[in-house]
Amino acid sequence: MKIWKRILIVTMFAFSAFGASAQAKLQINEIMVNNKTNYVDRYGNHSPWIEIYNNSGSSANLGGWYLSDDPNNLKKYLITKGDRNTIIGPRQFLVFWADGNAFYGTFHTNFRFEPGREATVYLADPSGKLIDSMTVPEMASMQPNVSYGRTSDGGSKSAVLEKPTPNINNESVNQGAANERFKTNDPWGAGMSITAVMVVFLALILLYLVFKYTGKFHVRLSHNKSKAKSKNTAATSAAANSDEGISGEVVAAIATVIYQMQSNSHDIENAILTIERQAANYSPWNSKIYGMRQTPQLKK
Repeated sequence: MKIWKRILIVTMFAFSAFGASAQAKLQINEIMVNNKTNYVDRYGNHSPWIEIYNNSGSSANLGGWYLSDDPNNLKKYLITKGDRNTIIGPRQFLVFWADGNAFYGTFHTNFRFEPGREATVYLADPSGKLIDSMTVPEMASMQPNVSYGRTSDGGSKSAVLEKPTPNINNESVNQGAANERFKTNDPWGAGMSITAVMVVFLALILLYLVFKYTGKFHVRLSHNKSKAKSKNTAATSAAANSDEGISGEVVAAIATVIYQMQSNSHDIENAILTIERQAANYSPWNSKIYGMRQTPQLKK
């Protein structure tokens, strides 16, 4: 088999595996049947709704998929293809209105839920294969503004959710906000006050320790620098004192030796003419007898 054919087969297998994994990650996450004053569509209607969750790390497109309330007809409602709003980001949600008004747009199905009756939603891929389903018990469908869904997004357990969470994380909202739980456990606020005071004191202690040890570090650093400087000064003074400690006799002896060496240097060297200056107090050229006329003497 040629190399390019092998590459083509591997690529097709990878894409098919990726598509299968992406399909398996799309789930029905939450359903509300009896919507009285909860989520409202863009037409101002309070209608039943279905929330789909993408439990994968990549985006998924629901265009071409199917929603249904009939197990014998999984292709009852075809989600419009080519609508970019049908793309669900990773760990994101998409809400469809089960109001029977498909002509309202992509996110309005052609089937409707009736309060007080058990309702089941089926999610099928473009081939019509069932991917996920969820059944809302009759008791849950009777209660107004109460949804039924997974206790945690994409989880395996489902329950009645007192606080519906369309397009919002199920777990965090239904567990209650932190301030609400704190209020329930501490209605008088004593715990909050103690906590606030402790935080302030801990912050002050931390600042005290930081400034204390920072100051000590700088003092130690300055002390080490001063100590090193003192050692250098002492070494310089010792060297100077050692030079000044030579006695006068030693200096005189050294000077004498140097002088003798300089005086006798020309007596040792060869081919050097030494000219010494001579001083004479008398010169025959300066004698007065040569500058006076004398009377010629007669020869006898």
